[in-house]
Amino acid sequence: MRILMLTVLLCAAAVTAPSAAAAPLSCADVGGVFVAHGTDGRGDCESADPRHKCHIPPDEQDVFDPTGNYVAGFTMSPPFPGGSLSFPEMVPGMIKGASNADCWKLPPS
Repeated sequence: MRILMLTVLLCAAAVTAPSAAAAPLSCADVGGVFVAHGTDGRGDCESADPRHKCHIPPDEQDVFDPTGNYVAGFTMSPPFPGGSLSFPEMVPGMIKGASNADCWKLPPS
């Protein structure tokens, strides 16, 4: 009985063990630049590509892309120039599925 319990506990621990965290990504890693908003220096990562299609205003994004897959920018943690992109493990998939994917570059893998 004790061996069975120990086996179950070890299997449960292996299943719930956290996976390796994704490496931090900078704004430059995805072809972006930090853009400050407001007066306290906080901001986000926006595409460095100067084309209009890469900088559609929020109120026009649904018209530009009715699918809702337009990526205007990425949040950063902390939200200052030296910060990393939030949720780096999701960034490649977001870029691949974006209607404006050519405004960004895929980060190094």
